[in-house]
Amino acid sequence: MTLSGYTSPNSKQVNNPLGTSKSQKIFLLILALGFACRVIACFFSSLRHIHTDSQDYFSQANALLGGGYINFFPNGYPLIVASIRRLAGGAALNALLWMNILMSTAVIYFVYDISLRVFRRQQIALVSALIVAFFPSQINYARWLMTEVPTTFFMAGAFWLYYRNRWFGAGLFLGAATLVRTEILPVMVLLLLADLFFKKRFNFLLLTGSLIPLLALGYYCYTKTGEFSLAGHGKFNVMASVTASGSYVDWHYSEKHPEYDTKAKAIGLYFDTFKKQPLSFIGNRLANLWELWGFYASDTVMGRSVFVRFVIGMGNLFLILFGGWGWWMNRKNFDASILMIPFLVITCVHIVFFAMQRYTYPVEPFMIILAGWPLSRFVARLVPEQWRTKN
Repeated sequence: MTLSGYTSPNSKQVNNPLGTSKSQKIFLLILALGFACRVIACFFSSLRHIHTDSQDYFSQANALLGGGYINFFPNGYPLIVASIRRLAGGAALNALLWMNILMSTAVIYFVYDISLRVFRRQQIALVSALIVAFFPSQINYARWLMTEVPTTFFMAGAFWLYYRNRWFGAGLFLGAATLVRTEILPVMVLLLLADLFFKKRFNFLLLTGSLIPLLALGYYCYTKTGEFSLAGHGKFNVMASVTASGSYVDWHYSEKHPEYDTKAKAIGLYFDTFKKQPLSFIGNRLANLWELWGFYASDTVMGRSVFVRFVIGMGNLFLILFGGWGWWMNRKNFDASILMIPFLVITCVHIVFFAMQRYTYPVEPFMIILAGWPLSRFVARLVPEQWRTKN
């Protein structure tokens, strides 16, 4: 299935089982309710906004505002924080929360429009939008001043632009997502390869758009540190990954072994550990997989209640079961199959290194789009006959 000739969600090419005006009203209601849930989570709950990592991002943002550069965490999010601080001053924290709310709400729209373009069914698009609007983790992480929401916004926006054949804009968004989280880089590479092998085209505009933000920030790093880099925590991450097993990560492992003072030495230790203890090493990788997608979440050192662990686990089960089902039934559809790229990249990267359950957050909208396909079959049975598509 290609998108050539596709004009808009109201095109005659799109079957509209609920009717154009009805579907639009339903979607606007979903969007408004999703927005309201995120506002409540951010401003009308007792839940906190600052994570341990947030402080480091803020420190890097301060360095940028002062004309410096701290090359540790990727500087995409600190750059956003610095920009907001420059514009909003003392109201920066609230402004960042509003940014999260708007970005997370925009993801609901992206999911709706992408689903409509991929599956050409209003019902599937509405079901997908409804799920992402009320998916617990999608609401919960809107309150955190971390990288989850911007990464999801930029990556979902990139695919939204991609399906509209806006290759350069899609590349810019993918580049921005990579600046925020460098592990997103393989998403861009795999999307380019998919275009090359399945569409028989070299997507120069997608590549160019992706490289512009990466080269710009990398060059700025070079002017400040003498090293062309997007992030400087590579050695730290590899060292933390040597003994990482599911929810257990020894964040001080590199401090305990100062002899591994380069990234190359850290990588060597990683592979030596695999050679010397292959079974425990593989067991740790499987524990990482469970931490990402397990059906009963870890307690993160007594940080989660049983109810929260159950909700997270059931969310993972839903995404794997229904998202996987939706992909399998549409695996010959190029536009549907590339939605699996974020899932494959994030899962593989964090199995190899270390895992936290929140790392799956940017993947959820893509799996929800795929899950919308089988779920719409169930919903269709509940829809009045006169609202169904006449085949």
